[in-house]
Amino acid sequence: MTKFYQGVIDRDMAQVESFDRPEGRFGMAHNLSKKSLELCIVKYGRGDEISSITPTVWQWVKAQEIHARVMAAASPEHRKIKEMYEKVTLDTVYNALTMMAFAKALNFKPEELKRVIHAIGHAGEDALIDEAARALGEVGRPVAGACLYPKVYEPLLDVWRCDPPERPAKLLAFAKIWKKKIKPIYWSDSLNEAEDAYFGYWSFDVALAAIALDIPDQALRDTPYYPKDLVDAARAK
Repeated sequence: MTKFYQGVIDRDMAQVESFDRPEGRFGMAHNLSKKSLELCIVKYGRGDEISSITPTVWQWVKAQEIHARVMAAASPEHRKIKEMYEKVTLDTVYNALTMMAFAKALNFKPEELKRVIHAIGHAGEDALIDEAARALGEVGRPVAGACLYPKVYEPLLDVWRCDPPERPAKLLAFAKIWKKKIKPIYWSDSLNEAEDAYFGYWSFDVALAAIALDIPDQALRDTPYYPKDLVDAARAK
């Protein structure tokens, strides 16, 4: 599976910015970012050494930077297509939290974290992304008042904003209902083979809160989908 993913990524990365149909570049750039993130998750899920995933994380960052350039180069006639691909979707939020979790687990330096956060973008649009980005060092980032997907992420946002003594219980409560909460995301039925390719099913969003907020996670380790190896890597640094 990794060879398939890497083949698609290499193909699209080589041609996306020069693709002969400008309107086709948007979907290609979106797919490039999507596949780059999924490859990180595939490698984690199959048990690769955490440190060995570093180049794949940077590949995702590069894909995001290409995506931003493609959007910036859009002509006025493609405004609606551009807006569609720039919209903050539920997977935009999950992906942002996931890649911040990987960055922390890989012990990225402040300048490296800054590049990751810049690649994520969307400052001031979603409170959960904003709170996490600030915790990782972007202290001057504007923070939205609310998360864009409260039915999914309001309980997790509460973890970030509540008093520290309340965080362990609230994060555990969210972790226990995580599978139900995340159901609206595009890959949620992959456990039932509804997706063409299963690439992993992990609560990296929960893990990031545990890492960034230094929340004890003993109880979380018994919950399904919790990527405890990633948390261990972050805390071993």
